[in-house]
Amino acid sequence: MMIVQDDLLLAFFRETTSRLLEIDPEAAVATASENSDDDSHFELADCRRCVLDIQRISLKEVTERFQKQLQENSDSGSSVSGNIISPTQVQERLGRLQQEPDLSPELKSAMEDMNDAARVGVCKLILYTEEALEMENNRSDDNYGDEEGISKPTPTSNRNLQDEGRLERTKMMEYFVLCQASLKLQCVVKLMNMTGGDLIFGKEEHTAEINSDGNDKNSCENKTSSLPAMMFPQSRLEYVQRLLAKGMGWDPVFVTSELRKIFLEKPGDVDYGYYDDEVMVLFQHLVEQMTTAIRTATLHVRSMQEVELLNDLGKGGNTRVVSVQYSEFDVDHNGAKIESKNNNAPEERIDERQQQLTEEEKKQQLRMATEAAILQQTILGELLTMDEDERNHVLNEAAETGQKFMEEAMALPTGQERVAFLRSVDTETSRQLAMHKLWNGMLQANGGNPPKMVSQK
Repeated sequence: MMIVQDDLLLAFFRETTSRLLEIDPEAAVATASENSDDDSHFELADCRRCVLDIQRISLKEVTERFQKQLQENSDSGSSVSGNIISPTQVQERLGRLQQEPDLSPELKSAMEDMNDAARVGVCKLILYTEEALEMENNRSDDNYGDEEGISKPTPTSNRNLQDEGRLERTKMMEYFVLCQASLKLQCVVKLMNMTGGDLIFGKEEHTAEINSDGNDKNSCENKTSSLPAMMFPQSRLEYVQRLLAKGMGWDPVFVTSELRKIFLEKPGDVDYGYYDDEVMVLFQHLVEQMTTAIRTATLHVRSMQEVELLNDLGKGGNTRVVSVQYSEFDVDHNGAKIESKNNNAPEERIDERQQQLTEEEKKQQLRMATEAAILQQTILGELLTMDEDERNHVLNEAAETGQKFMEEAMALPTGQERVAFLRSVDTETSRQLAMHKLWNGMLQANGGNPPKMVSQK
């Protein structure tokens, strides 16, 4: 039996990684459906099988190319054995590769890259199939008539999703890994960074409109769907995770409730021998990666929104604000305007003062600004995903807390005593004060009306 060389495995890992990262979910699902006699929904097992097929095809083709090269070297007089290397032999070494003591770092890294790409591929297929199914059900709901005597068909998305019991440990860990993989998908990153639109892959069924720059308005970057827009990166990431939960066979509401119970509420009836340290560490890593992704997307969206607020290009206009200059004037005894003394340039410009800050102070300011932005997005995201009664109750409590806080603060004398009181505010009170202020600010900016609500689907 001929030895399977490292070069062959390295070529296989790299080739397969590239194919998995570039997988077209629509084409892959269509091909798999054509080759299957089963008309049922494309499920998790089908997604895994599709990725495995890509790996098998890649292994076969890479092995054949490697064998052909060996044969050419043999024909040219090179001292290479003419024995044939089969895909089966390669698979046998792949099966015991992780146990090899002297595995090269390059080969180990390439293998890990391929495994990551496989998870990304499964994730992409799940998101595509679940979103396509959700759009199909939405269209069915919209197009179905209300004729008397005709019962409305059950949506295919209501397909025995688990909504009780406990989350199976291995399955939960796979869900966490898929959630991590989703953060590597470029389409998910774009979804979180967009200021409009709320679909990952789906396209509306209407004639394409072309922008003046020649781009399709229905592309991933520019499209706005018929679903209510999700306003915040956190809400968009939650949408992705709901699709993944359905792909795992779980009801999304059930999953959210169970995860909150296991990792946050921690009641006494949770078996932490079953959900052991390995589960806890994986969940912690996921939360850290989600926080980073949301922070990055939040800063991007805030930047984009600021740009949009300073121009009317999206409304058919052709102007945008490029600078703002502030000036004052005084009025003389005759009522005529005269230049104000306040218009003299300050002795020290703001940017000059900023330059005097140390690098650590600048980093601290950026960190504080980022944390404040994340807090705002989190609070508003929670409010917008509540039903109206719950939201009104929470906002009433926040208003009462704000009123009580102001009364207590104003009752204290100005100076150190009041400063000490302000610094002693607990986390929950601070959160309610921020909630009250943010919501009132949104109402004022929206003419006294609440903003558009987030889709619960």
